[in-house]
Amino acid sequence: MQDPAAVLAKFSPTSLGADLSGLPPGVRAALPSLKRALDGLHRIYLRQLDESLPAAYDRVLAGPAGTERDFYEFFLGPWNPLEGDAPAFPGAPERRPGAALYPAGLSAEEFARRSAATSPAERERLHDHYTVVQEGGGLVAVDYHVQYAAELAGMAEALREAAASVRADGPSAEGLAAYLELRAKTLVEGDYRSADAAWVKLRDSPIELVLGPYEVYLDALTGTKAAYEGMLFAVDREKGRALRDIEAGLPELAAAFPLPAGSRSAVGGLAPIVVVDLLYSSGEARQGVMAAAFNLPNDPWVRGNVGWKQVMIRNVMEAKFRKVGEPVSRAVLGDSTAGFEPFFFFVLLHEVSHGLGPAFRADGKPVDQALGARYTAIEEAKADTGALHLLLAKGGAAGVPAFGERELLDSYVAGLFRSMRFGLHEAHGAANLIEFNWLAESGVLAWNPEGRLVSRPEALRKSVAALLGELCRLEAAATPAEADAFLARYGKPSPELEAAIAGLADIPTDIRPRFSL
Repeated sequence: MQDPAAVLAKFSPTSLGADLSGLPPGVRAALPSLKRALDGLHRIYLRQLDESLPAAYDRVLAGPAGTERDFYEFFLGPWNPLEGDAPAFPGAPERRPGAALYPAGLSAEEFARRSAATSPAERERLHDHYTVVQEGGGLVAVDYHVQYAAELAGMAEALREAAASVRADGPSAEGLAAYLELRAKTLVEGDYRSADAAWVKLRDSPIELVLGPYEVYLDALTGTKAAYEGMLFAVDREKGRALRDIEAGLPELAAAFPLPAGSRSAVGGLAPIVVVDLLYSSGEARQGVMAAAFNLPNDPWVRGNVGWKQVMIRNVMEAKFRKVGEPVSRAVLGDSTAGFEPFFFFVLLHEVSHGLGPAFRADGKPVDQALGARYTAIEEAKADTGALHLLLAKGGAAGVPAFGERELLDSYVAGLFRSMRFGLHEAHGAANLIEFNWLAESGVLAWNPEGRLVSRPEALRKSVAALLGELCRLEAAATPAEADAFLARYGKPSPELEAAIAGLADIPTDIRPRFSL
């Protein structure tokens, strides 16, 4: 069992905020209500982790300052994500693979067998992204908006209050106010799709609010149940307008992704890019490692019929690069040319790439359902590889800036090591391990006798294009056995890689945010 204080020491405390003086007065007045809605969501996520966790969380956070309180506050429980969610404190329970989204003790195999014996309609509900599976004379699916009705009602009230404050800013605020009201209504009704579509369409707002069940990383049993997360941002409109050329060039970027075996993409009509500063987060978005960017919603219907939104979190991204990326790059590569601009655009195009390539198989089945729990590592590897491929193949076109191959490779490698240090079994770390091993196998990267990497940037384009093709093929057509074989082949760290990661122990793993809101 790793010392919890040593785990926390890997994360550098960092203050996050933004200048709010330019916000309209009604929006500023709405911030406390929006924070209250996010705090309500936080309670739901704690319940999703473990129904007994909210009480334990309250007890620890009300206790004396120290390691346990800091650990619970940052990781939202007693489990260490750097060691496969192992308990970090004596007497803490094991974290269940299905968290509190399935009955205790239910295995993936038993769930598959028992759900297969139900009616088609009930089977669909059992596998739905937005239901909790419980025992009740057989497996029973309970809708999220029923299971978490009390918390959702309080969140909806807070959102309606925020909408009233925003509306005081006049006609220009109507779009944001209407979105907040719709989000309040749909949270308690379970209609996530209409609110997500409205959020994608919302443009030129001074703030961005995202809250609801989205990612499926929490569900290690089947990889289908969505976890609640929430984020509040101040929008940097000037920086966002500079990225509109990439939005306009989306069809050209989409054409650079393979669609093998009759698969179809989910490119919709909108893909707005916004640059923001994070003000506050809750739920899964506040647990441990903080995202530097994201691409939502995940719903294939919304993505295909409306689009999605890419959100670049500038203050988080720059803090990560300055405190972690730069020193990691120097340690691994020595004479590194890694820079913040390539890093920024790599993260941006990673989010763009989540919306490109196969989304549906030839039979119409969504790719995430076809791959199950294997999907997250393969999809994260596809998004990373797609971003690097676009920077290499489209630099100088479709709004993508041109960088040299050496600068791109150095910045990319620094990012790989930064992610792998979170744990090689975490979705992003596992994906980065796949990418690293592929580049090493194809001769782009190699170890010198001193344990540092040497690179062949001239081989990068061909290797990256081949990996992207293979990842898209896996999503479009791979059987579970094929996907497992690929993950087994490329998902093992070499002794040299493990030694290099261990040699970064004196560099922070990531940031530990402190909010001023």
